[in-house]
Amino acid sequence: MDRQTINRYIQNYISEVEQSIQEPILDRELGKMPLDEAKAFFLLLPLLNDEEWTSEQNISAIAVGAVHAAFDMHDRVDILDATSKEQQLMVLSGDHFSGIHYRLLSSLPDFKLITSMSEMIGHINETKTDLLMEEYDGTEMLIDSMTSIESGCIGEFYRRYGFSRYTKIAETALGLIWFFKKLKNDPAIERVWSGNRIKKADIEDAISVLSSRLQNELAEAGFLTPFLRQEIHRFATPLLGKPT
Repeated sequence: MDRQTINRYIQNYISEVEQSIQEPILDRELGKMPLDEAKAFFLLLPLLNDEEWTSEQNISAIAVGAVHAAFDMHDRVDILDATSKEQQLMVLSGDHFSGIHYRLLSSLPDFKLITSMSEMIGHINETKTDLLMEEYDGTEMLIDSMTSIESGCIGEFYRRYGFSRYTKIAETALGLIWFFKKLKNDPAIERVWSGNRIKKADIEDAISVLSSRLQNELAEAGFLTPFLRQEIHRFATPLLGKPT
């Protein structure tokens, strides 16, 4: 599979998620919710690696995209001043996306997936709150928290459909992407995390740890095609240079 084909799969998936969460009033007032291409890529990793991909799995994947959109929209809310019309619409929009997520899952139906995904969403929200409100205890705790926040729902999707061998790579890569964005003061990251006390030195340590971890995981991932390993580098490690 070449890069053009991979990009086409990603854009087709993003279009399906956009169609599922579309709400004309919210789109008019807030604009379209930009969807995370990196999360889409890692969610689709089994498909891009020529694993069997059923219609049920595709519906579940769209549901995960909807909940990622809900997380991203809620992250745009200013928790210290959520009274403006725009802020209130952001809350409603995030709730709408979350409702779409559950509606899609309930259409399958797959009670175990609904339960495990609900528990993971609760865990992610709790982890994010703890990290925002409290001091973290060292770099490893910071890494564990952020990889869980960034990849938790994708990991649940993997586990449900027998793709668990992809989990560590997705966790490491998505965590690494977050730390790179934090280091570069990405506006979407700073909007949520500017007020907390994550030290620059800890961010740099996390990048070093996760970069080395990803190199090792990819070296051992014989089930991935060589080109897909290169694409994982392209998405996840912009500061590492060319893959070996």
